[in-house]
Amino acid sequence: MVVNPTAGGSPLALAGKVAEQLACEGFEPRLLTTAHRGEAVEAVSEAVRNDPGDGRELALVLAVGGDGTVREVAEGMARGTGSWPGGGGVGQRHGREAPALFVVPGGTGNSFYRALFADTPVEEALGMVLGPEHSGARLRRLDLGRLVELDQAVVLGASAGFLASVLDAARSTPEVPGRRRYEQAALELIGHPDDLGTDARVLVDGELLVTGRLLLVALGGARHRAGSFELLPGSVLDDGLFDVCAIEVPSPARLDELFVAVAGGRHLGEPEVTYAKGRNVVIEAAGDETVPVEYDGDLMAGALSPAQSVTFEVVGGALAAWAGDPPPAG
Repeated sequence: MVVNPTAGGSPLALAGKVAEQLACEGFEPRLLTTAHRGEAVEAVSEAVRNDPGDGRELALVLAVGGDGTVREVAEGMARGTGSWPGGGGVGQRHGREAPALFVVPGGTGNSFYRALFADTPVEEALGMVLGPEHSGARLRRLDLGRLVELDQAVVLGASAGFLASVLDAARSTPEVPGRRRYEQAALELIGHPDDLGTDARVLVDGELLVTGRLLLVALGGARHRAGSFELLPGSVLDDGLFDVCAIEVPSPARLDELFVAVAGGRHLGEPEVTYAKGRNVVIEAAGDETVPVEYDGDLMAGALSPAQSVTFEVVGGALAAWAGDPPPAG
């Protein structure tokens, strides 16, 4: 059980409750409390790779925190099992089943948990997984993304422009709880329409998708971002493809209407919206301004400078994870 104590949703209290539930079912949870970013990748990779297979083998890897914590745990699992590009590890497990991820929503937006179990209380979701027939849950092989330039995983999704600015603005209101923090930051930014948008080019599988003044570009597997915005309503978590949504800067008269449509996943077909699917996505800063980029709720260090680009590619079926059955998000 990997716990990020700085996540925004009472992660330590949640971890205690989950540990008690696991112990009642005969599990012996081992706890890792992370102290710095990136620590979980190496720790989980080593634990999965060196799983002894002597009757005490790993059955679950639990990520307790926000989407950034889930990203680190998922990457560590993929590296430890050898499903990450260029990784070893499969042979070292001597053919044993890889452990599966269970997400405990201890962050602010918890969008990835929402993609797996909707708004099911976590104790109920874990009970489904631990039950003898796993009734209401099923094991899935989920896709991961890879941020090529950093060789890092993307589990929820990535974006450039507006959402990255929302994350940055939300940092100034830590007292606002949960998803409301992101919603409030988004409303404040929309209140200054003249400051919205950035010049960018988006390529999908080598073909130009859109170029111009864009409000945002979002890609990934999970349908929701910041817990509230259903930007990718057609996305499926294990189809081997990114969904990609690019939205041009709307007129001030259209801004509120489009914002409401995006929140409910009803924006496809709107004139400002371009939507596609693909395995490889490139976002390039096409103007004189820098372009902020985030992935899994963490801002990428340094915005894209003019003519600089960032590349994301799909790593299909890289992660074993528990999800609701039927799936709430594809």
